Amino acid sequence: MSPAAGGPRVRRLAHPDADIRARALGLPRGRPVVALLGSPEPLDPELSATVLPVLRTVLSEARRAGAVVLTTGADLGVAHLTGLASEALDGAGPRLVGIAPGRLVAADDAEPRPGELPLNQRHDTAVLVPGSRWGDEVPALLRVVDAVARKRPALVVLLGGDEGARAALVEHLGHDRPLLLLAGTGGLADELVSGALADEDIGVLARAGQVAVVHVDEGPERVLAVLRGVLGSKAGTPLRADVPTLALWPRLRFRAPDARPVVDPGFVLDYPLLADAIHEANEVIAPALHECEVESLRARERGRLLASAAILAGFATTSFAALQVWLRDVPWPGVLVAVAGAAAAVLAVVSRGADDVEFRSRAELLRALYFDHLSTPPPKNEAEREERVRALVTAVARHRHEPVGAA
Repeated sequence: MSPAAGGPRVRRLAHPDADIRARALGLPRGRPVVALLGSPEPLDPELSATVLPVLRTVLSEARRAGAVVLTTGADLGVAHLTGLASEALDGAGPRLVGIAPGRLVAADDAEPRPGELPLNQRHDTAVLVPGSRWGDEVPALLRVVDAVARKRPALVVLLGGDEGARAALVEHLGHDRPLLLLAGTGGLADELVSGALADEDIGVLARAGQVAVVHVDEGPERVLAVLRGVLGSKAGTPLRADVPTLALWPRLRFRAPDARPVVDPGFVLDYPLLADAIHEANEVIAPALHECEVESLRARERGRLLASAAILAGFATTSFAALQVWLRDVPWPGVLVAVAGAAAAVLAVVSRGADDVEFRSRAELLRALYFDHLSTPPPKNEAEREERVRALVTAVARHRHEPVGAA
């Protein structure tokens, strides 16, 4: 849905604790919600370039799931980047709703006064709350989440973050709702990942809650896996990477599964000293591991398909043999018995070699390398860390391309 031609439709709350009804604000009800929280400050250009593809993925998946996306609505920081990401989707983005203190933003196309910020024009709706400080909008934001989501999932994505984001997270996690931390974005997100807030309420809630941690450098694919796990589930479903069940019958057309995290996305919060090692392993090893796992699954599906065809050919052989007994004076069922029997034999032989174990072995070697890297003591300095990463890249290349016996 594209925004209105004149910018966002502005809705004002009479007082901070006003009752919020989705329909009265022009918002849908019973939709999944994705709230993007961060600091109301400009982002570093290099960080912005890294975050922008992630936000495009968030908006694209939110659109697919019919979710509503909430931001601060001001043309600054995360909300500004969200607007840029929405432009890249050419009007195919989700419903964008901004919630901000009324005295900090200029509404109704008015020229911003000193201390005010313009509203981002890519948003569909702006809900202005009485207040003159960032953080005054947090109670209203949480009530908007309740009004829109109702019994549907509500996910918070934290990029950086300040005291306002901290207050929102405490309330959000207190309701046992899922949280996605984008590590490497600074602020509150990195403090939670590093364990610096372990003794505070927010740290305790994060460790006990449904929290996934993805480093922003790992790319949009990791974020997409978390989004699909949350937005495609019922509210209250634990945030975890489920292993797909094997179908009874093989599919004629193989579809590669989405990449799944090697370790639980919230593992970093319990073991913050492993954060750097997990990030390095996810960047260097995980893509190669997923590639080998996909090829192994492809070979297994091919073997199952051939085995199923062999079973059908065997059944056809038996059926034609029974037909030959019934039609003793007719020769053609005997010809079909011979053809079906030969096909069954050939398919049975071919299916035995179709399930190639090469990629399965490579995947197991890469998985072992992943956990070996996590068990290595932390490097003493940056030079040692870079040397380990280079050695890791070499080991991954060896496991991917050398003969399995030599790897």
